[in-house]
Formats: sequence, C-alpha cells, structure tokens
Amino acid sequence: MRLIDQFSEYGRWRADAARAVGQLRQWLTQNEIGDAQADLRLQYVLDRLEEDKLTVAFVAEFSRGKSELINALFFADYGNRVLPSSAGRTTMCPTELQWSAGDTPQIRLLPIETRAEHSTVGELKRFPELWSEHPLDVSSTTALQTALARVGEVRHVSQAQAESYGFVIDPSGDNGLQPNADGQVEIPRWRHAIIHFQHPLLEQGLVILDTPGLNAIGAEPELTLSLLPNAHAVLFILAADTGVTHSDMAVWRGYVNAGQRRDGRLVVLNKIDSLWDGLRDEARIRDELERQVNAVARDLKIDAAHIFPISAQKALLARIQDDEALFARSQLATLEAALTAQLLPAKQQIVRTSTAGETDDLVRHADELLASRQRGVQEQLTELTELRGKNQNVIEYMMRKVRSEKDEFEAGLKKY
Repeated sequence: MRLIDQFSEYGRWRADAARAVGQLRQWLTQNEIGDAQADLRLQYVLDRLEEDKLTVAFVAEFSRGKSELINALFFADYGNRVLPSSAGRTTMCPTELQWSAGDTPQIRLLPIETRAEHSTVGELKRFPELWSEHPLDVSSTTALQTALARVGEVRHVSQAQAESYGFVIDPSGDNGLQPNADGQVEIPRWRHAIIHFQHPLLEQGLVILDTPGLNAIGAEPELTLSLLPNAHAVLFILAADTGVTHSDMAVWRGYVNAGQRRDGRLVVLNKIDSLWDGLRDEARIRDELERQVNAVARDLKIDAAHIFPISAQKALLARIQDDEALFARSQLATLEAALTAQLLPAKQQIVRTSTAGETDDLVRHADELLASRQRGVQEQLTELTELRGKNQNVIEYMMRKVRSEKDEFEAGLKKY
C-alpha cells in the first residue's frame, strides 16, 4: 500500500474516532448525565482529533535530491514536480507545507531581517503583518512552481550584516559563508516559509518540513531546538555516489542525531541511478550498493536496516508515466513501507491513548451516576410498594418525599 493510502487510512480512523466521541457527547446530553465540564473535555478531544498534525522532516546538504524525494513521495499525482528541483540550491530557508480548514492557497514568507530581532519563528507566527503573503494558483503547475521557487531566493549583504543575522563567515567556505570578490556574502532572502497547499495528505494533518543546507540551517537555531526534535519522522538524505561527506556528517551530528531521541530517524541513500550506466550488471550494482550501505552505517553508527537506497528522480518519473518496472527498480516502495511502519502506528497509538484517557474517565463517571440513580429509584419503588393498603396521608407524605429527593438530586447534578 502506498504511503498516501496509509495516511488516508489513518485519516479515516481519526474521523471514526471523532464520530464515536460525538455520539458519546450526544448520549450524555440526552440522558442529562453530562455537565459543562464534561462537554468542554469532549470538545477538547474533538478539536485535538480534528487538528492532529503529523510532521515529516527532510534534512540534507545541497544537491542530495531532497526536494525530488518529497515530490516522489507526495506529489507525483500532479504529473510534474511541485517543489522546485534542479542542480544547486533550491531550498534556502526552512519550509513548511501544510493545510488547515479555512486556509487559502498561499505562500507566506518571513523576511531574513527578523533574525536581528531575536524572536523565534514560533513567536512571529502570531504577527501576520511581518510576513510577505502571496496567493498560489493551484490550477497551473507552472504558476505553482514559479511561486514555490521563491523559497530559493537569495540576497547579497556585507559580512557584518550577515553576522548580525546569525550567519557564520568562513573565508574557505568549509564552515560558514564564503565572501565573494567584493567581500559580500550570499544569504537567504527569507528566514522561514509556510506554504498553505490543499493536498489530500495535508488536509489530513500531514506537515512536510523541508530544510535548507548546513550553512542556512546554522542560522536558525529553532530548527534544532524545536522543529526537528518535535518531528515525528526525520529523513536524512545522502547521495549514493558520495556517501557521507564532511558536511553531511556535520548535519547528522549537529541536527539529525543531536539530543536523546533516536526513533523515527531514517537515512536515505539517494541517486542510486548514478550506478545505472549500462556497464554494470544488476549483480554488480547490488554489491556496490551493499558496500555503500555498510560504509554509511559504519560512519553514522546506525543499523544498516535503517538505510534505504533509492532513486527519487526515477520513482517520480515512474509514477508519472505509470511504469511499474522502473518504480520497482527505484526501490522507493521499501522506504515508504518503513516510513509507514515507524510513523503511523506509533502516532495512532498516542492519539488512541489520549482519546481513551479522556472518554474512559467520563464514561466511568456516567456509570457511577447511573448506578446511583438506579439505586435511588429502586429504594423509592420498594417504599411505594410497601404502602399498598395504607392510608392516604402516608402516601401523600411519601410522594412529597420523592419529589423533594428528585429536586435535591437535580440540584446536585447541576453542581456536578
């Protein structure tokens, strides 16, 4: 089953869970068991099911095929690339692709100058006037590609200005931005981008986080402090023909493998089609890939089973052309299966546990209240039964007692 189908199945499960919670809420109201507090708790559960987000982050140095992998995994049905993917740097700032009810198709861009204000991106999301907003024409693939290409825009500034924005300057270019002949450096024009794009998976709560290369990552500490650690899955992309380079290792140690969390981290060995040169047979290609996978596992100190050799470009092409043989050779299906196995069951269990925790507590209180009601009715029935044949005054007394107890019960129920 394709990743998109698995996400759709998870979305249907969430919808069924929300429907069941809604039925419980209606039942409590109809039977006068619930109260304002219970109703608020159930509304919180419904809101959480509706707004549930699942973040998949893609991290790589430049020219590893990161954007192409996103296209192959999520956007092949559009018949073309949605995210720009070409030689060189196409993603210059952290980019979130998401959709929520009430959104309009647009790209929101936060200027790089806001880095000087020492406010986090999360804080600045509350101030829409600081963002540059541009509508997306989703009816035209070309117009969509042109608009999304804005995440790759750059500008040239002095070294002092770049440093004031948090960038590191290095004359060699190995560990920071390299000045040009005029002494200026190239920096991203935008600090952060949010793309509101109506897509079936994004509608169901998927958030795709596309990150820039090492030098741009280093200027935005929020990636390491919040965005990447909170992602439910992180895909680290390498090139099959180069393996783990010095800059790849810096990204791995500083951003992907930093902190205590190790689950949900997958390594993608992209561009295996570079070995399809017509001179190697399939057996030799498999041997070379196995050696490269083992070398990467050694360098990153991870299990080789968590490394997935693929060709994102061939997978995208195969899906567009409906070429099953080429898609099988791209090996993307293996990565999709692993991503699904690691991502969705764990996320579903978290949602199931938190939802059940709220609803089970309310159902338990409802059971206790109904049992108390039943005992009270039974006691009254017993007393009334014992009155058969007794005088009218006693009967009237008991009826007044029943009405009094009923009023007292209802008053107590309102307080509850």
